Amino acid sequence: MGIIVKKVLIALALWCLVINTREIAACFVTERDALVALNASINDPDGRLSSWRGDNCCNWSGVRCSKKTGHVIQLDLGEYTLQGEINPSLAGLTNLVYLNLSQNDFGGVSIPEFIGSFKMLRYLDLSGAHFAGPVPPQLGNLSRLQYLDLSGSQMVTVDNFHWVSKLTSLRYLDLSWLYLAASLDWLQAVNMLPLLQVLLLNDASLPATNLNCFPQVNFTTLKILDLKSNTNLNSSLPSWIWNLSSLSELDLSSCGLSGEIPNELGKLTSLKSLALADNKLKGGIPRSVSRLCKLVNLHLSRNILSGDITKTAKSLLPCMKGLQILDLADNKLKGNLSGWLEQIVSLRVLDLSTNSLSGAVPASIGNISNLTYLDISFNSFKGTISELHFLNLSRLDTLVLSSNSLKIMMNHRWVPPFQLREVGMHSCLVGPQFPTWLQSQTRIERIDVGSTGISGMLPDWIWNFSSSLTSLNVSRNNITRKLPASLEQLKMLTTLSMRYNQLEGSIPDLPTGIQLLDLSHNYLSGSLPQKVGGRELYYLLLSHNFLSGVIPKNLCKMVSMEVIDLSNNNLSGELPNCWNKNSHLYTIDFSSNNFWGEIPSTIGSLSSLVTLHLSKNNLSGTLPTSLQSCNRLMLLDLGENNLCGNIPKWIGDGLQALVVLSLGSNQFSGEIPEELSQLHALQFLDFGNNKLSGPVTHFLGNLTALHLGRPEWDAPPFIEFMVYGVGGAYFSVYTNTLEATYRGRMLIFGKCYFLRSIDLSTNQLTGDIPSEIGSLSALASLNLSRNYIEGNIPEELGRITELGSLDLSWNNLSGSIPQGLKLLGMLSVLNLSYNDLSGKIPSGFQFQTFDELSYLGNVNLCGAPLSRICLPNGSKHRHRKLHQRFDMVTYLCMLLGFASGFSIVLVILISSAAARKAYFEFTDNILNKLHTEADLKLHFNRALAGRNLSMPTESQNSLTCYHFEGPPSPS
Repeated sequence: MGIIVKKVLIALALWCLVINTREIAACFVTERDALVALNASINDPDGRLSSWRGDNCCNWSGVRCSKKTGHVIQLDLGEYTLQGEINPSLAGLTNLVYLNLSQNDFGGVSIPEFIGSFKMLRYLDLSGAHFAGPVPPQLGNLSRLQYLDLSGSQMVTVDNFHWVSKLTSLRYLDLSWLYLAASLDWLQAVNMLPLLQVLLLNDASLPATNLNCFPQVNFTTLKILDLKSNTNLNSSLPSWIWNLSSLSELDLSSCGLSGEIPNELGKLTSLKSLALADNKLKGGIPRSVSRLCKLVNLHLSRNILSGDITKTAKSLLPCMKGLQILDLADNKLKGNLSGWLEQIVSLRVLDLSTNSLSGAVPASIGNISNLTYLDISFNSFKGTISELHFLNLSRLDTLVLSSNSLKIMMNHRWVPPFQLREVGMHSCLVGPQFPTWLQSQTRIERIDVGSTGISGMLPDWIWNFSSSLTSLNVSRNNITRKLPASLEQLKMLTTLSMRYNQLEGSIPDLPTGIQLLDLSHNYLSGSLPQKVGGRELYYLLLSHNFLSGVIPKNLCKMVSMEVIDLSNNNLSGELPNCWNKNSHLYTIDFSSNNFWGEIPSTIGSLSSLVTLHLSKNNLSGTLPTSLQSCNRLMLLDLGENNLCGNIPKWIGDGLQALVVLSLGSNQFSGEIPEELSQLHALQFLDFGNNKLSGPVTHFLGNLTALHLGRPEWDAPPFIEFMVYGVGGAYFSVYTNTLEATYRGRMLIFGKCYFLRSIDLSTNQLTGDIPSEIGSLSALASLNLSRNYIEGNIPEELGRITELGSLDLSWNNLSGSIPQGLKLLGMLSVLNLSYNDLSGKIPSGFQFQTFDELSYLGNVNLCGAPLSRICLPNGSKHRHRKLHQRFDMVTYLCMLLGFASGFSIVLVILISSAAARKAYFEFTDNILNKLHTEADLKLHFNRALAGRNLSMPTESQNSLTCYHFEGPPSPS
């Protein structure tokens, strides 16, 4: 028996020797030469191919040969950081079974067509290799291919899927991040792959085909289907999916899906992961989900789902004993957490944020001992949260309770059983003291206790988290005192928001890694620090303080900066003229300071600039021509300065992205250039209170953005800057605001895309009102007051359906008020005063809401609300004739009466001495009074001339009273 075993062992040893001999034998010369040519054609910066030497290519790195034939069957060069092009000689490896060139950089060349000649190939991975262009249809020749991954580059396109339908052996297909918008036949081609188990087409721009028009499904062996982030699908949930009974993972997030979740979902009993997040799904969660007992991950966030979560949970969750992720955030669910939540003991992640949930948070939530992530923010929960809620949550690392009516009451000696990384209690009641239990959280990275009623000084230990703290938000509290000098030592700190507090003193030097600094709306003083932060500072927000001095020049050198807001301070001096053309600045806001001098020319080098606020300063000079290079500029606010010269024509040529153009209250002169008609995005134009002359230009009718308007959901991107906050939520860092007169009132607009206004008031404009303005149907405010405009009010103004404010006062307009203005149903402010309008004021509709102040100074207007009554048409001539006949009779009667009366008086005076005496005393008194009044009038005129007083001008709104000493009383 032992001899037999020995012979067998010897035989096995000899066989192994033969096999090993075959492995180390020299590879085929042709295949070796092909690999040598490949090595010569590409760059190998990391030296990963340094072993490609000698005759035996089977021993080279990434190369494997067949033990039977000696041919190269595997070339695995994934993540070798290779660069360059692939030599066509590689086609000589005709026996390749496995080819992996993923995660290299082939410089945007096309996928080689010769890969389609590898008839033995079963595994092909070209993902993330920086190919470009269309996928060669020759890949359809790889009939034995089981694994295909071309993902990772939207520079690679697929115009049709016909070649995919030939890969009938395929089990794994990943075309994620390719550009498949022209592939209308993608679903039909995939249906020809009966063995397919994994289909990954996420972020691939799939076209909007009819997903439900699909007669029969052939790929029923599919286990994983990922189509997420194909927003153009715009369909209801495809019915053919319910036939995929083997499906274990389904991800249709961000696909533009709508409608309700059908009951057929319950057929997918093998599902372990279901993701339908970020769609437009509505209605309730179907009861059939209770059959998905294997479900581990459930993602239904960011939809329009409704219903009572209490009833839904009690019917759906009993069988889901292994559920680990429950994400229902950002829906319209109502109900409370009592009676069901504590039963899901396997939960690791619970996100119910941004719903309409209410009631108290049960203390039994502390029994879910596996919980690591808890977010119930932005609901209507109320009551008290205490240490009892966290007794067994030793694994918790993210806790977000923000934006609820919760009172966080922890014993000041309490030491939590967990170590948090993130905590959010924004808008809960935490204060007046800063929560002391946070001192024990040695791994804390993000803290958000904004608007929590904290007052007084921050504890010193908060600045000791130098090794972990990255984000601190204590905004909108009553925090006092100064910022510590040790702030610079928080090397990990990237976000510091302390806006709307009562901080005093100067700003200390900041950590070099700071990315967002928001100290706005405080009482900080002194000059700006020379070291504001490092090169990674993105947002610098110091507005509404008492900072003084000049802007340090090193601020220009921070090329990573995106937003600078130093508005509403006491800063002075000239603006720095050192801006870098490599900067990434989107917004500069230096408004409401004391800057003087000219606008620096280097601002024109900021090609990324979107909004520029320099209003309410003492800037002078003309606009620099370099500014025309800021062709992305959407908001330009230079109002209330001393800028002069003509309005440049290059604004229309170079700044065609402008949405808001505010140059009001300056010293600009000349005519409005017609080139501004090229500003097709413009919807707010303010040239008011300047010295502009010439006619009101007809090109205003070409402002196409005011033809149709800009809907709220298509708002300009300059509106708001958001950054990542605690718990995955985003919070606003900076909102572009603009102060403007709107509907007769000075308002501050935080959403500038609502501003649809033209203001040319208080200039020296002449001519008539262009009828073309009537085509601006989305215009909400028009102000042409205090000019020298003549002619009639155009009937076309009645077509501006959105007009809410119309001011044409203090001009030379004549004629009647057009009846078409009655069609302006949105009109709430009307001022036509101090013109030469005539006729009857239109009545009815919104005109009955305007008082007489809207029409003052038009002596020929009549009708309500004025006291002047309009006579019927044609009655004026008849009235004159009647008046003439009446005058003739009156005069005749007066003559006869005077003759009779005079004769009677004469008889009395002749016959009575007493009567004569009384008559002459009466006439003397009358003459004395007339003489006194004449003297008073003479002295009045002399006094007025002596003081050189002028009458009120048209630019004065209120009545001006003049006072002087009158002449002495006559003796």
